[in-house]
Parts: sequence; structure tokens; C-alpha cells
Amino acid sequence: GRGGGGGGGGLAEGSPAGGVMRAGPTPGGTRQRPAGPARTGSPPAAAAAPDRPATPASWLLAPRVTAPARTSGYFDRPALIERLGRIERRRVTVLAAPAGFGKTTLLAELFRRERERGRVAAWVTLTGDDTPAILGAYLAGAFGRAGLNLPVLDDRAAARRVLPHAARHTALLTRAVETHAAPCLLVLDDADRLAVPETVDAVNTLLRHGPRNLHVAVAYRRNPGLDLDDAVLAGRGIRLGAEQLRFSRPEIARFFGGGLSPDELGALAARTEGWPVALRIHRNLRAGGPPPGGARGPGADALAGTQVEAIERMPPGGARGPGADEGVTADALGERLLGTLSHADREFLLDVALFDWIEPALADEVLGAGATRRLAGLAELDGLLHDRGDAVRLHPLVRDWCVARRRRDTPDRFRRIQVAIARALARRNRLVPALRHARDAGDERLAGDVLERTQGLPLWFLEGLTRLRGIDRFLTPAVVERYPRLDLLRCIVLVKSGRVGEAHALCAAVGRRTRGFTRDRAGGDDRKLRADSVLVRALLAGFGCLPAGGAEVRALLAEAAAVADDADVDPAIRGGCSLVLCANAHRRARFEVSRRRGLQAKAHFERCGSRYGGLFHDLHAGVAAMARGEAQAAAGHYAHARRTVKQYFPEDGESALVADVLTAELDLERDRPKAVAQRAPEPGKLCDTATWFDVYAAAWSVAAETASERGGAAAGLAVLDDARAHARSLGLAGVVRYLSALRVSVLVAGGRLDEAGEAWRCDRLPDAEPAIVDPDGQSWREMEALAEARIRLLAARGDPDAARGLAARLCAVAGARGLARTLMRGLAAAMVVEHRAGAADRAAARLAEFLARVRTADYPRPLVRERAVAREVLEHLLETTAEPALRAAADALRGRLGGPPPAAAFTPREIDVLQELATGAKDREIAPRLGLSGDGLRYHVRRIYRKTRAAGRVDAVRRARALGVLPPAGPLPSGRYRNR
Repeated sequence: GRGGGGGGGGLAEGSPAGGVMRAGPTPGGTRQRPAGPARTGSPPAAAAAPDRPATPASWLLAPRVTAPARTSGYFDRPALIERLGRIERRRVTVLAAPAGFGKTTLLAELFRRERERGRVAAWVTLTGDDTPAILGAYLAGAFGRAGLNLPVLDDRAAARRVLPHAARHTALLTRAVETHAAPCLLVLDDADRLAVPETVDAVNTLLRHGPRNLHVAVAYRRNPGLDLDDAVLAGRGIRLGAEQLRFSRPEIARFFGGGLSPDELGALAARTEGWPVALRIHRNLRAGGPPPGGARGPGADALAGTQVEAIERMPPGGARGPGADEGVTADALGERLLGTLSHADREFLLDVALFDWIEPALADEVLGAGATRRLAGLAELDGLLHDRGDAVRLHPLVRDWCVARRRRDTPDRFRRIQVAIARALARRNRLVPALRHARDAGDERLAGDVLERTQGLPLWFLEGLTRLRGIDRFLTPAVVERYPRLDLLRCIVLVKSGRVGEAHALCAAVGRRTRGFTRDRAGGDDRKLRADSVLVRALLAGFGCLPAGGAEVRALLAEAAAVADDADVDPAIRGGCSLVLCANAHRRARFEVSRRRGLQAKAHFERCGSRYGGLFHDLHAGVAAMARGEAQAAAGHYAHARRTVKQYFPEDGESALVADVLTAELDLERDRPKAVAQRAPEPGKLCDTATWFDVYAAAWSVAAETASERGGAAAGLAVLDDARAHARSLGLAGVVRYLSALRVSVLVAGGRLDEAGEAWRCDRLPDAEPAIVDPDGQSWREMEALAEARIRLLAARGDPDAARGLAARLCAVAGARGLARTLMRGLAAAMVVEHRAGAADRAAARLAEFLARVRTADYPRPLVRERAVAREVLEHLLETTAEPALRAAADALRGRLGGPPPAAAFTPREIDVLQELATGAKDREIAPRLGLSGDGLRYHVRRIYRKTRAAGRVDAVRRARALGVLPPAGPLPSGRYRNR
């Protein structure tokens, strides 16, 4: 099938068709029989049911990341190779010449020599279908084969420094190369085939901003728009064109083994102008005799006697430079090549040229048993087959000419072979090349059949979003007109591209066309349409962040449960519906239901081999564990999800972003600011995609809190205002409500109480306790944010009774539902309420409850947010409790709160003691002056040590002066007493 693919991650080793071939000559000059079974018979009439791939991303073609092997009769050009070497001295190598100048052969030799030197060398053959994500998948696969370690990118600062505008997968790659430090080679062959402007931009970004130790070697016929001239002109690169790649007269003589007379050498050099492919064909003809088997086509005898005249009729190779008309030279070469073959071999060559990668089992199935052996036996093709291990490829000049000839002269056969290739590829689950062949055949109905009969909607869960986007360009109106299930597939592409409104509109249109998703196309499957529609509508509800307890969502959940429990439904669809049920249950704090549905989803995904579905099970399970206070379990789920992205979907920026967002939220709850700074992505990245409520809430709450810490309330409000504008543009009412509650909390923390009250009223946030603390009618995150904001607002306005009652209700509901995170936030809020009300003992009691919880749920952040109050309450607790475990927990937490206590935390008696200590007096002098016993004095000294965190009396006085508790003074008379 033709090169290229649709997205995903990882790399399938070996032939996807199941065979291994050496269709080109082996190093010893012999040809080997292809491995694997050969099939007989004519092209199949219909696609069979596919076998599911063993692993995701099996669509990635290994030949695209494999350099071609040396052909028989390989001709070494040491001077040219030496010129191309020494990659550590420059950044770029460019080979720019028309077809047939040996660009691929030279780059393959450079690649091999760099590998022999022990360096990392990666090879990628480019195609016109490469999007940035698809290219990223192949880059990851190529460097993975080369032995480069590709860690999941978590250093945001470094990523922005290396590639400020690149996609995540390109940033991952460049970061790994930079970390490797030693010179690395990346070969980009057939760059002229790049047709997607965004992909050209991605390559340009790599060229401009890649690490200094990355050398990029590029080959093309015509520049597709790559920025290479500046590097060459600045001396950081080398460019070899047709003139440098031509064979010199001594090379021509050596190429022909010294068998040319001086006259023949001069004539051949003049006629071909050193064009390598013309010299190769001439040498093949010179060494050959009659066509294999002695069979000759019409006019072959005459052609055999006029070989030199035929070469003379060829235009000089590249005489007009890289922009020369290759069609003319291709016509001459093609006609000359076909003229030496029998009629049967000519027809066979024109057929086999319709394959881009010629694989043994695939070619034998389409063209009959022995096709690859027959191809390997054509001596006329020596040097014109690029061998990539499990597949071979015709020289592009020869292939392009043969394809054009077959299309022009026998269009019916052209279409018939293309259809047969498309169906054979579809049976191998190679959707993108199958769709491309169907498109080339002009058979839009076949394209729809291939998609619908192979996988359809399960494709997303089986192999990831990138591949789904890779096939989207084939879902033209003409293709999907008869296939409503394919329109549902497009809904997922639209929503994951941030086009939520379009996705909803398209889904509604499909519902109207299919009588409420009950009538599929003629010959279709009504049950599959219904199951697909349930999953898509439920996902749209989740991505649209509809109210968790709304009537529409409840109806969809009932349908999703029926599909998830239906044994006749595709396991990928069942897994998706189970995952929807899992997510909705944990949003409403029904964790046992969430766990059970999550395990069902995991089992369904494992049954169909969906690592992508398993990835999202891990993310949802992590969110549920985080909410329950199971920090280690949540971290484990997130880490496993990140490993899955790294290993199988390295180009999937959306999944990596989600894992980063949720991990950053967990790090913040655990009060790990350095980890948050490294992990938390810029919230604006969420504007490029659509996701579910938990991810939006986590991303923007972390961003607002960290911004507030750095720049005060104004900075936090700026983040939240941008977030609310984006959420409104997507119609995410639940997210807007959540962000509005966060905004009120930030306003209260900044002392802007009037604005906070006005915001609560204008945003129509609820006032009544039952509406605020309602885990069934809203998500637990909304409940938590609303309750925290309202408690803070009530306490700041001087209404402690209302604030106390709301905090108590929040803690009771959170405790009953197992919401450990919410309970700890409620306890921290209740502590603040009691402190503001002057109830020191009650505040200490709430703090003691918090400390008892923090030992199992490592979430100290709620107290860190309220550090000003927490320090004072903590000191009071230490003064009034003698329980060892509680005191140990309080001491440990005091270190996290940071900074010494304010001056107001010192009692008048402690200040009196400090003043006496500052004079250098001894205990027996201080005690009677202050009316204290010796034990009483030592009690106050110990309290001063705790509050100042001092190591002794001199240190305590110095720290007290730094805090403003004592006035500045000269040197302390430390010699008058022992620093105890």
C-alpha cells in the first residue's frame, strides 16, 4: 500500500502484512523468495471482516522509518560521501536535484555510516499526507528505533525555550536530542512530497529552533517551502545540486567496470551528462540479453539492436537544472525500459507500480501468487528498487511514469487494481492507505464501506485521536452522504478540535436523517447506529460539561448503561459507554459506582486491545482517587497514563496535556510548588481542544491560584476572566459557574468584599444551603467551589453563624460521600470562621480534625491557603494540647506554613521575657523582676523558641527584632549568659 498513515503512536516492527521480504538483490547478488504464504486468484470482490491489530498504531509503516539497503552493484562515491559526512560541523545538508540523481542512495549511505560510528541516526520518508501529528508519530518511531530515549515532556520552561511554537511531539523530540548531547542525524527523504502547509511549518520550526547537536539531512526534487537557504549561506549547512551529483567521466568509467572504450565513454558522458539513473539503465541494458524467458513483445527485436540510439534520444539528465521537466525524461526512460520487457512483464510492471510499498503478501494477494518473486527476477530493475527490509519501492521516476501510463492507457484496469489494493489493505486494518487507494480509484462508496466495515467509531478508542484526524480528510460529503455512522465519527473529530457547536449541530442532523438514530442506511445496521449514537451523544454531553444531574444527562446515562451491558455491542463502544458512566458517577461523588463502571470499561478495552481507552480509564480513576484523598493511588494512575502516552501515543498532545493538568492539580493539593511549576501547562493550551469538566476545572483552578500567589488577586482574576470568556464561547455553562465561584473567592481574599457580593448576585450563584451543598444536582467540584466561596464571603461580612452552618453542612456531606479533599477544605474554612469569630478553642478543634485527616490524605494545601490564620490557630493548639501525636502533626505542618508568626502572635508576658533576655540577664535575675517562678520563666522561653524557631536565647532576641517585636539595638551582651 502507499506510504503514510493516520496518527497514533509507537511503531509496528516487521511487515504489517505478516511477511518478510528481500525483494531486491541481497548483498551477495542473489534474490530470495518472500516469506509468508502466497495467495492466488483474482482481486477480491469485497472486503472481509478485519482482524483487530494486536497493538495500537500498527498502521505505522516500518519502511517509512527504514533506510533502503544497498542494491546489487552499489557504486561507492567516497569523495561525495566524505563531503556529506562530518555532520558535527554543520546543522543542515540539502540534496536538491531532479529524480534519478541518487539522492536517496547517498543519504542512505550517510545514514549507515553514522550508525556504524555509534551515533543516533533516524530516517523518515515523507509523504503528501503527513500532517504535523502524523509526522510527529514517525519522528518518534524513527528516533525510538535509533535508540534515543524519548521521555514524556515535563519541563515546560525548557520546551518553550527550545521550540516556542512547535507541537508537543516535536518539543518532546528536540528535548530528548538536546539531553542526548552527542551529534544526532535526522534524514528527511522525499521532502518534495510535503503538501500540508502546517507540516512544512513544523519542519521549519525544527530546522530553526532544533538543538545544536541535531543535524538534518533533506532530499527533494523541488523545495516545498523549507527555510534552508539562510543556514547554507551562513555556513551552517551544505547544498548539493544536480551539478555536484552528476557522475564525472572517471566515475562513469569506473561504474562500467572499465568496459567502455574512450569513444564510448565520451559519447555516453555527453549524452547522459552524468545522470545516474540514465547510466544505470544503460548499464542494465548493456549487460542484459533477451528479456527473461526469451519472450519478446512487439518490436522488441528492433529495439534490441538500437539500444544506443534510444539512449541518445533521452534528453540530457537535468540539463535544465532541478526545475527541468521530469516528465520528458521519465517518458524517455519509461519507454526505453518497457521496450526491453515482454508484453506480460510490461503489464505486470505497470500493475505493481500502483503500490507505493510493495509487500510480499499484499502484492501476491492482489496480483497473484509469485508476484514479488517475479518482480525480483526482472534484471532490468537492478538498482531501481529501494529495499527497506520488509518491502521494496520502485524508483520514484519509474513509478510515477508507470502509474501515469496505466491511468492514461487502461483506466479501467487502473481502477480495478486500485480497488483491489484498497480492499486488501482494509483487511489488514491499514485504513489510511486503503482510503487513499479508494480515492485514487474514484470509488467513494468503497471509501465509505472501508471505514464503516472495518472499525468506524471504535477507531478512536483503538488507535487514538491522531489517526482519527488522519482519516478525517477522506470523510468528504460525497463519502458520508450514505453513511450516517461516519458522520458520528466526524463529530468526535470536530469536538476534539474545539468545534463543539459544529459537533452538536452535525449530531442533531444525523438524528433527523435517521429518525432519531433508529434507521441506518439501506444495508446498514440499525443496532450499531443506535449504539454509536448513544456514545457520541453522551460524549458530547460530557465535553459540553452539561449539568451532572440534569434530565438530559440522566436520559443519556440510562441509554449508555443499556449499551454498556449489551453483550452484542462492539467492546470498544461498550468500553466507551462504561467510561462515560464512570466519569459521571465520580463527578457526583458516587465512587463505588464509578469504580465498578471503570473496571468494566477497563475489561472491555483490554478485550479489544485498546490502550487508548485504558489510558482514559487511568485518568478517570486518578481523579476519583484524588477526590477520595488517595494521593498515592491517584499519582500511580496518572503516572501510568503518562507512560502509556509516551510508549504508544507520543504525538498525542491532548492526552499528554490532560495527564499534566491532573498531575499538577494533585501536586498543588500536596503543596509541592516546584512540581506544580514544572508540570502545570499554560491554561491557554486548553483553547485548542475540548475536554471534560474535571480537566477544565483542574487547569484553571491551578492557574488562578499560582497566579494569585505570584501577582496577587489582580493576577488571579485576570486568569479567571480569560477562562470564563473561553468557557462562554464554547457554551460550557457548568464550567462558567465553577469559575465564577473561584472568582468570588479570589475577590474575598483580596479584600474586595463589595465586588465579591456583586459578582455573586450578577452571576446568579445560589444563596440557599441546599442548592449550594448538593452533590446530586451538580458535580462535587462545583459544590466545593460554591461552598468555599460562600463561607469566605459570609465570614468576611461578619455573619459567622451562617458561615459556620454552611461549613458544617459541607463537612457532613463530604464525609458521608467520601470526599476527603472537600472535607479538608471544609475543615480549613470552618477554622477560619471560628478564628474570625474569636472562638479560639473551636478553631483549634477544627484544626485538630484537619491534622487527623492529613496523616492519611496528604493534602496540606487548604491550610497553606489560609496560612495567616493557620499559624495563629496552630500556636494556640500547641499551647493547649499535650497529645503527642497531635503535637507532632502540628509541628510538621508548621514547617509547611512558612515564615515565623507575626508580632501579634506574642503575648504581653512573652514580650516582657524577650525584653529581659535582650539585656543579657540571667534566669535568677529575670524571674523575680517579672514575678515568675523558675519553671514559669522556662515555660515562656520555650514558647518563644517555638514562635521564633530560634536555637537559643541570643537567636531568639535577634529573630524578635527582625519581626519588629523588639526595637533594633546594638550588639547583644551575649557574654553575660549562656546561650541555652
